[in-house]
Amino acid sequence: MLSMIPPEPELFYSRDDPMDPRLGDLVKPVSRDIDEALKSAQIALLGVPEDRGIKANGGKQGAALGPEAIRRSFYRLTPGFGVDVSDVSMVDLGDIPIGDDLAETHINLTETVRKIVSTGVFPVVLGGGHDLTYPGLLGLVEGSSLREGQLGVINVDSHLDVRDMSHGITSGTPFRRALEELPDRALLGRSFVEFGIQEQYNSPHYYRWVKDKGATVLTLSSVGTRPMEYFLEASRVACDGTRAVALSIDIDSVRSHEAPGASASNPRGFKAPELERVAYLAGRTDRIKYLDIMEMSPPLDEGGRTAALCASTLFWFCKGFRERG
Repeated sequence: MLSMIPPEPELFYSRDDPMDPRLGDLVKPVSRDIDEALKSAQIALLGVPEDRGIKANGGKQGAALGPEAIRRSFYRLTPGFGVDVSDVSMVDLGDIPIGDDLAETHINLTETVRKIVSTGVFPVVLGGGHDLTYPGLLGLVEGSSLREGQLGVINVDSHLDVRDMSHGITSGTPFRRALEELPDRALLGRSFVEFGIQEQYNSPHYYRWVKDKGATVLTLSSVGTRPMEYFLEASRVACDGTRAVALSIDIDSVRSHEAPGASASNPRGFKAPELERVAYLAGRTDRIKYLDIMEMSPPLDEGGRTAALCASTLFWFCKGFRERG
């Protein structure tokens, strides 16, 4: 496994108060023996401070700073009430090494996720540009030995992200690559769900393309005021006939006044509590084996609101994960 870059110790917030523990007291940073740490872990966090794919797609850079900002907010949170997340064994592996080019970063991420998955640990990837989802999925497929049709994917996003590769790897290409390039056709269109898509920000050409592949596209307008009901349907579709499901969250799926620090924020989107509830339901779903949170850009954020939302989304996922049978 690659040598990881350890997270800064100051990110692991603590009040030094046994009556008020924080996640910074409970999540263990790993600085030496990663293999040993994974033996006792249920969830492994890793960051990818990389946003060249966003630049290649014509977007605003800044998401390379996302993993640190999310950690800073996440480790200030408490374990919660009742069935709390202190019972989930989490380790923070740090950040993967960034390559000389974007393709090298992708290779490094695939290798790391493959290792985590092969040890039976759940990977949580903090980005970074959305292009990073493809190498994460590849690591999941290889680490789980998935074959044709055995992977399901749910993309919570305002954008389809199925652009072709005519401009190389970009933040707009991850799910095109997943449908066309994953080994053994692990992802088939029937098991791919686009959730929260906003049609005014997407090309009709790519909408027709992904529909022709058999994907389910649930637009923000069609989901309306019942996002939980529709997410359960999305989960049912992605889980049907598959062995593992990946959940990818682009934070631009939330409306901009609650998530201003998204690489491509817009005024419409899910409400923050709706995304948290989606994460909680996903956490409870045994078939979901991978999570990433992408496109959080601190330079675009206001008062740390978007970082805090990413952190609380991860918290609610962990809360649901704790309730798995």
